[in-house]
Amino acid sequence: MDITSLPYFTPLVKDYTARYDSSAIRNFFSISPEAPHESLREIIDARLVRERALPSEHRKTVVRTIRSLHSSLGQLTAAEEKSLECLSKPDILAVVTGQQAGILGGPLYTFYKAITAVEAARSLSEQFPQFSFVPVFWIETEDHDIEEISSVTVLSAEGEPMMVRYLPSALSGNPGEQWHKQAGPLPLEDGPIQQFFSGLQLALPQTEFTAEVLQTFQQLYVPGRSIAHAFAALLIHYFGNDGLLVIDANSHELKSLGKELFRKEIEASPQLSDQIILASEKLESDYHAQVKPRALNLFYITEEGDRLPIVEREQSLHNKNEGTERSFFLQGTRKTFTLSQLLETLETAPERFSPNVVMRPLYQDSLLPTIAYVAGPGEIAYFAQFKPAYEWAGLPMPLIRPRFTATIIEERLERILKKFRITAEDVLSEAHGRNIALFDAMIESDLAPKFASAIEATDGTLESLREIVRHADPTLDGALTSLKGKVLTAMRDFEHKTLSAERKRHASTKAQLDKLLAALLPSGELQERELNLAYFLNKYGPNFYETLKTLIQPLAMDFHEHHLIHLLQQQAVFNDGMESKRTSAAT
Repeated sequence: MDITSLPYFTPLVKDYTARYDSSAIRNFFSISPEAPHESLREIIDARLVRERALPSEHRKTVVRTIRSLHSSLGQLTAAEEKSLECLSKPDILAVVTGQQAGILGGPLYTFYKAITAVEAARSLSEQFPQFSFVPVFWIETEDHDIEEISSVTVLSAEGEPMMVRYLPSALSGNPGEQWHKQAGPLPLEDGPIQQFFSGLQLALPQTEFTAEVLQTFQQLYVPGRSIAHAFAALLIHYFGNDGLLVIDANSHELKSLGKELFRKEIEASPQLSDQIILASEKLESDYHAQVKPRALNLFYITEEGDRLPIVEREQSLHNKNEGTERSFFLQGTRKTFTLSQLLETLETAPERFSPNVVMRPLYQDSLLPTIAYVAGPGEIAYFAQFKPAYEWAGLPMPLIRPRFTATIIEERLERILKKFRITAEDVLSEAHGRNIALFDAMIESDLAPKFASAIEATDGTLESLREIVRHADPTLDGALTSLKGKVLTAMRDFEHKTLSAERKRHASTKAQLDKLLAALLPSGELQERELNLAYFLNKYGPNFYETLKTLIQPLAMDFHEHHLIHLLQQQAVFNDGMESKRTSAAT
């Protein structure tokens, strides 16, 4: 499906992916997502100039940190070793993507991001054979939104979306307390993680694969391992043979490499934010601004582990001109710093500082030799505001490559679509999964067209009175408009009530369509934003992720389409020698 035909993508994203050269969006990026050869070569050259100017220890530290994480999670694959060896060379570039450390990988789009990065690295290596490109997944470990990363959604045996949540004891014991700690480094607890897997087992339909799938997840999400590193282990499980490298930059070693960037932000604030605000004002004349920068775009990690915004005192802003030292405090506390104290802490304990949404891509691309970033729709909107941020940081802005986007359509859903003579495109065409028009077309009733005819006739009748009313008294023209609005609204409300009553007479049809909507638009959102891969692994086998990669690979670079991946039951899919009764094929 053409992305521009879907209501789930914003005008900004639609223009970026489909109308870049003919729309205002081109003013906010360094290069078209189509990645013209000459323009991309300019970014490559600019990136290499920066990389060659860095001390050799910089790249060694990054590679050593990545190797340490991979080694701690098991033996490296040959592809991982090759990627690490490549990345250690100064002329090797990275295709980067990233995501918060959602439990079991979070929604399907995490998988889609990773495979897009892998395929983009391969594509660029073919386009520029004189260079090599390594795929890297940046784990956003520092965010403190534990609510966002601690749950997964699967479909139950009845086809209903079911959310299963991992609940740390700190949250279960203090349900009303606001959470400020970094979520990624949080160690998995024995009791809560076992409860999570028990809940997942109850939520999933029981199949011949359930026990094996749950066992695999439990081997990755072991008590004592951090949420972020369990997430890394899952990515390596899925993509280790594809050479995907995983980085957790929340460490003293890597934060030390970011000190210069953080120091500039502290000393020059609010310079960066002011530039982003100016760019955002221009952006908002045609689109929307996704990010609201802070005056100082860094958090501070307290001794208690809380991640709190650093705020400059208002009067401190005037001190710059008076020769008095600037002062800062941690939001919600009495903890204060002078500028020199803050910089001294940065020098001795850089791991205390945590980038926010504005600073994170700059920190990321100051560490990695990023030539392209694989972004979801929300991130594309972020980057539309960040062009001046890269200029401020002295970094080449990378190619922003839209991630692969898709809906998986199971064979059982094909039967429903065929029965009612509709397509997946029909289902996905209406926002938030309401599909009122679609459902009305399914029920054998002429109520909808009769109401439409009556509403149209009433509208025409009232409108025909306008000239007479104006002639009688021009001031009544507005009253007629108001009357017409009330009458038509009342008729539409009555139509909805009548059709609702009619729908109750078609409970079986409604039940089947509800299952269709729950699978294709769970919770009224695109499937990729809600469902976890666990549902499909449980139904089609623990190696279904390999099948899914095979289906996606030839499509991964096509970002103009929202792809429909049809799973057909015509051939066998083999899972570790186990023959399944199901098959998967792309159409």
